[in-house]
Amino acid sequence: METQFEKVPSNVQEMPEREETLQAARERLNETLAEVSEHARTVARYADETVHANPWRSIGFGFGVGVLVGALAALAATRR
Repeated sequence: METQFEKVPSNVQEMPEREETLQAARERLNETLAEVSEHARTVARYADETVHANPWRSIGFGFGVGVLVGALAALAATRR
């Protein structure tokens, strides 16, 4: 009966199918990163256009988020 360690090749070159698998994984990763980057650029462009179109609303939104984060931080600090 063959143990698990006897099945493992001593040299990576003995595993050409693994090299193909790693290459396919790299290609998928690069494709995914390209898609995510393009999506991030699109979202950033939209945010930039929205802020330029509505500057006061953006300032109010930022202020509201800051107050909320500050209140949560103060609440967390008082519970300790």
